Amino acid sequence: MDIAFIVCSLLLFAFSVYIGFLIGNTVGVRAVTRTDYWKMNGAAIVIAVLLSFILAAVPLFYSVDVGLLAGAIVGLKMAFGESVGPWAVHDKAFNVNRSHRETAEKGCGEERRRRRASREDAPDLISVEKKSRTSGSRK
Repeated sequence: MDIAFIVCSLLLFAFSVYIGFLIGNTVGVRAVTRTDYWKMNGAAIVIAVLLSFILAAVPLFYSVDVGLLAGAIVGLKMAFGESVGPWAVHDKAFNVNRSHRETAEKGCGEERRRRRASREDAPDLISVEKKSRTSGSRK
């Protein structure tokens, strides 16, 4: 193989990982439950397989298919916002994405994603209303 082929393939791979991440991040916000998340991962794999049939005629584009799939899977995980499946082991081993691990441990991720999907406000944690004093008030 020529060095130019390898350099172009690596550039296409890096670009396709970025594009795949953007696609996965955009689509991943629609996942509310873990089942939705795994269905989207399965759909990404099926799309990558179908895309590989189209790109099989051009060897330079082999890395595009792999890069799009890798980026889409990572984008889905980051948009989902919870450590699920093999990502839980990865996040714990490398001590990254602490908020995703905490969400998985607390089990509050589905409620948060459901509110985000229905565009509801988050629950109030602090009351900002002034309470009137019923006894002992000054005049």
